[in-house]
Amino acid sequence: MPRLQWTRATCATLLALVGALSLTACSDDEDNKPDPGGPKVDAGTDAGTETDAGTDAGPTVDTGIPWDGGSAGDFSCEGKTQTTLNFAPGQEEALQDQVNTLVECTTITLAPGTYTFDNAITIRQNGITLVGAGKGAKGEGTGGAQSTVLVFTNAAANSNGLDVVGNRFTVSDLAVWNAKKDAIRVESSTDVVMRRVRTEWEKADNEKNGKYGLYPVKSKYVLIEDCEAYNAADAGIYVGQTQYAVVRNSVAKQNVAGIEIENTQYAYVLGNTAQDNTTGLVVFDLPGNPIRGSDIRVKNNIITGNNRNNFASVAASSSTVSQVPAGTGTFMLASRRVELTGNTWGNNNTVDVAVLSGLTIEPNPALWAAGGLNFASADVYVHGNTFQGGSGDSVDNGNLSPQLRPLGAALAALYAYGETKGSLGVEHLVWDGVDPYGHERTQVNPINICFVENTLPSGTGNVIADLDLVAAGALVAKGNFAGGWALTRHYPADKAEFNCAGFTPALTIGDNIQP
Repeated sequence: MPRLQWTRATCATLLALVGALSLTACSDDEDNKPDPGGPKVDAGTDAGTETDAGTDAGPTVDTGIPWDGGSAGDFSCEGKTQTTLNFAPGQEEALQDQVNTLVECTTITLAPGTYTFDNAITIRQNGITLVGAGKGAKGEGTGGAQSTVLVFTNAAANSNGLDVVGNRFTVSDLAVWNAKKDAIRVESSTDVVMRRVRTEWEKADNEKNGKYGLYPVKSKYVLIEDCEAYNAADAGIYVGQTQYAVVRNSVAKQNVAGIEIENTQYAYVLGNTAQDNTTGLVVFDLPGNPIRGSDIRVKNNIITGNNRNNFASVAASSSTVSQVPAGTGTFMLASRRVELTGNTWGNNNTVDVAVLSGLTIEPNPALWAAGGLNFASADVYVHGNTFQGGSGDSVDNGNLSPQLRPLGAALAALYAYGETKGSLGVEHLVWDGVDPYGHERTQVNPINICFVENTLPSGTGNVIADLDLVAAGALVAKGNFAGGWALTRHYPADKAEFNCAGFTPALTIGDNIQP
């Protein structure tokens, strides 16, 4: 693997960075904008109240997160008429007609085979279950004797595959192939289950692919389990603007972002594999959204070899992930109360774990007002993980672009100079050093990053870096690489200030779930 890819030519282009260590503030989707007059939710509190708890018995699947009734709170199929509709390949038109007039508490069963649609399957009803015969294997664009594949290759432009608004929605045992936009989109719904589902686009590295594979948004109580997502031009598995979510035992490969948790409270990401993406796992808040993300547990995941060149379309989406350098294992941005434990990182060319301030994507704090000034990252507990090595020695795979991916270019610039001073590459955990806002540089670890009891490669020296990115980057942008590097700080794993015991209260999310 090549060492840090840096040349004098790219040094020259970096000089255009003057003060520009902020990415373009943007939303990953037009629906990330908050609803007018929408509620403001403080971190660490449930949107539900004693008056809206309802009488519902709770989610159909034990997520390990206590149920309080949710935002709907009063819907259940118990005691209601249960309807089953059966369809086979060739009956697509009849299926479309039926979904337009569904009654609540209906199960739609799809026989094995291939179903071809010219528009989205739109569901606007509560208590709907959609079940096929199996999700098939990666690369299968047609259904077989034991798989159901929904094909949207020739569907209308900008249409989703499944487009759902409805409480107690379940989809299982099928694949969605070549959706024009999002493969499975579920919005403003409570008690959502996606199980044994595959979303895929035929062409790899294609910026014209749909943006999201599994896409629950503005929802509550979401379970994604035993699913697969491939070739999404943004995120394969996404949970956004949501409260209470579990993503477990799933696979995300060949996407720009493998698994994405955005503006979400109370999420458990357990036992997943995120490999061969641009970035394996991301946890972040965006400005302008009223949900202040918090309380995210990431446990027992494999996040290795995420070195796919970034193929997101900046023109089409202007998404945050389009600006992430290839080779990023995990990044957290504007995130708080995040626990990372039992995970494996390795062979991520840029960095294994990055902790960033939201001010790097939107430097105006006032624009973070909707989420209670939620730009700051804090309380990150990294313990009991395995770092295999092979990471941090080819930032952005050497394809540096100060215009498209300025943070990657700045990182490469700093470490190219650092290599001349004996640095062996980017450390396993990099903190941008921006938060807390306006702080004095007197504390080593003011945002409480705890890095303890992790397994590291033999001979590891420094494992944590504080880049002091605003000050250092400003010097680098002026061509003062020595001055920029001098402002960075580099620490071994046993540095006392990072040898801390997490945060209080500790996370209990998923304590009832077995890996």
